[in-house]
Amino acid sequence: MAELPLSIDDLWIGEMRGVTLEREPLLVVRTEDGVRVFRDRCPHQGYPLSEGELHAGVITCRLHRHTFDAATGAGINPPAPCLAAVPSQVERGRVVVELAATKAAP
Repeated sequence: MAELPLSIDDLWIGEMRGVTLEREPLLVVRTEDGVRVFRDRCPHQGYPLSEGELHAGVITCRLHRHTFDAATGAGINPPAPCLAAVPSQVERGRVVVELAATKAAP
């Protein structure tokens, strides 16, 4: 597990932020239910989702306006493909991720 360069207090509920850890771009999203981490790229054309929007639990890609559920990464419009989730948890107020799972994902 590797610690992200931000704490849980750095993100408000309903906020998302792109971070890089060991040259891996990640998208950290804080929802009412906690923190989720995804690869920071739209599965459509690889555009950084951190440059998009998060509103009412929906992540919208700035480039082509594809939308995803912020809690699960599931595609909304279109329903496929989905975001690549990164296993994560909060430990002592810090977000930690399992990078090996991230690098193995397509």
